[in-house]
Amino acid sequence: MLAVIGSSKSGKTSIVAYLISKLTGKGFKVGSAKHVHHRGFTIDAAEKDTWRHARAGAKRVVCISEDEVAVIRKQRGDSYGLEDISKLFRDEDFDLVILEGFRRLVSDRTDIAKILTAKDEEDAERLLKLTKPPIIAATGRICTKRSEPIRGIPIIDMKKEGAQLVSTLVERMRLRTRH
Repeated sequence: MLAVIGSSKSGKTSIVAYLISKLTGKGFKVGSAKHVHHRGFTIDAAEKDTWRHARAGAKRVVCISEDEVAVIRKQRGDSYGLEDISKLFRDEDFDLVILEGFRRLVSDRTDIAKILTAKDEEDAERLLKLTKPPIIAATGRICTKRSEPIRGIPIIDMKKEGAQLVSTLVERMRLRTRH
């Protein structure tokens, strides 16, 4: 697992989408999980059939279409731990699962590699105080203001050095393609 953590609007989603695109392009099988911290958020649309199933009491609703399968579990998301998230990906043989967000779950974990996204140096320093290694790199909007490492952590500009970020990640995570 790799966690991409940072403050709101620091570039997390851009980094995750970039990494997924480049890694899958190299033949890696990648899964992802996104932490949504908006109160009342639901992927299910009010008054639609799956919403009605859950409202009637179903704890799990599976919606199947020609192109995708969605599983909606009705439970408190804040009680979800890293092991619970990991279980969601065990049905397939993923090379890497990228977590976007989940800072509270992963920042103290030394068994989860991290990429930090920061708006500026102050934001990066705050994140570094809260986050235990391994930290592969810092990136995000900070790249427009700083390019030299911060506390020994390289700052990698995805737009200019994206390939370096991907190769550093592959090397540090010891990812191997199965071709």
